[in-house]
Amino acid sequence: MDEITTKIDNLNVKSGYKPVKLKNISKDMVGEKVHFFGWVSKCRAQKNVSFMDIVSGYSTIKAVFKGCVKHTIHTSLHICGEVKENLGKDKSEFEIVVDSYEIYLGKQAPVLPIASDSNKDDLLKHGHLAIRFPERRLFLEARSALLKVIREYFDKKEYTEVTPPVIVQTQVEGGATLFKVDYYGKTSYLTQSSQLYLETVAPVVGSAYCIMPSFRAEKSYTNRHLTEYTHVEAEVTDIDFEGLMDGIEDLMKFVTKRFYEVMIDKIKQVYPEFIEKDSSEAPYLRVSHKEAIDFLIKKEHKKPNGECYKQGDDISDSSERFLVKEMSKGRPMFLTNFPIEHKPFYVKRSDSSVYACDLLAAGVGEILGGSMREDDYEKLIEGFEREKINPEPYYWYLDLAKYGPSSHGGWGLGFERLLCTLMSYDHIDKACLYPRKPDRCTP
Repeated sequence: MDEITTKIDNLNVKSGYKPVKLKNISKDMVGEKVHFFGWVSKCRAQKNVSFMDIVSGYSTIKAVFKGCVKHTIHTSLHICGEVKENLGKDKSEFEIVVDSYEIYLGKQAPVLPIASDSNKDDLLKHGHLAIRFPERRLFLEARSALLKVIREYFDKKEYTEVTPPVIVQTQVEGGATLFKVDYYGKTSYLTQSSQLYLETVAPVVGSAYCIMPSFRAEKSYTNRHLTEYTHVEAEVTDIDFEGLMDGIEDLMKFVTKRFYEVMIDKIKQVYPEFIEKDSSEAPYLRVSHKEAIDFLIKKEHKKPNGECYKQGDDISDSSERFLVKEMSKGRPMFLTNFPIEHKPFYVKRSDSSVYACDLLAAGVGEILGGSMREDDYEKLIEGFEREKINPEPYYWYLDLAKYGPSSHGGWGLGFERLLCTLMSYDHIDKACLYPRKPDRCTP
């Protein structure tokens, strides 16, 4: 048995080697003997020397083995070696010259049943293995970074984070999209939105937000719909409609800029041709629903079914993307002043429209919906009657209009949709760890 294949069977073999996490090994440690753990991500074996990329977390290190050594991808290794300066032509500043190693549990990893370019269904079925590919590892890091950046903004603006319940007995976006739950014999639902609960908190703290799962029982198979998604929601008191949109715009500009500050170099390691979205301070375009329809008619842009648009129509996903591309030249834009019948009971109304907005973004369309909330008790009751909703389960929500109401508004952001536009993903599944769709509930 040659030196390089000697297993590290006891601590005596490891003596003289400094235990260290792979991510903490650096060029400053050249000349040091280290012991670390990682997984094989690449293997190139030659007659007299072999090269492997060893990965742990988001860090990768080059390891040089004496002789022809072959390991399958994702084989787990404990390695003892010396940190040396890399004199090769690649970009690595240092490498590990391996003295000895041990295969964890003594077993090579079997060959993966998928590759990074496998078909979509196979990648989803084996999503627990696909996350080991560089593209999915980047997704994990990008998702985590975006959550941190969003919370950074809210902390900076002194919002209070809360965690509302996800099992509820109320609806926010229509009964047809509710998932029913038998809650000890009572019919309950998985939440469509935490908005109503945030509205109870806002009068106490001024500004409140949550980052929670929401559920929509929609049989939609588009590239931007999920049945379970991460919902970033906020409610603010003592605000008007323009102030609400100003706040949304401020959030989006901050988040976009900070996200790329943190992630752009890492993104370009995986996607060298990546072009980041505009994070300049130029104002977002604000267009009424009527103006948007007029623009679609003028451009002869039709509905997905081939029909021409007319005033009062809903604007489709594809048409939203067209508006972003053609009207705002790829930058986010607000769609405002929707027809009254387009929005639910809690939205504050004017004589001819509602104080509501959607934020549209490149490649996705709508990523955020916001509105001023109705604060008049009688008008809320009228809204329940209009939508044929029993007001009794909403007694606690109606109390808000009795006990010290105020002008207030809020919004809900689809986190995965935002990640889609920032990462230029072509499908929302890529912005989700294990997507939940009408035809998928595994892994």
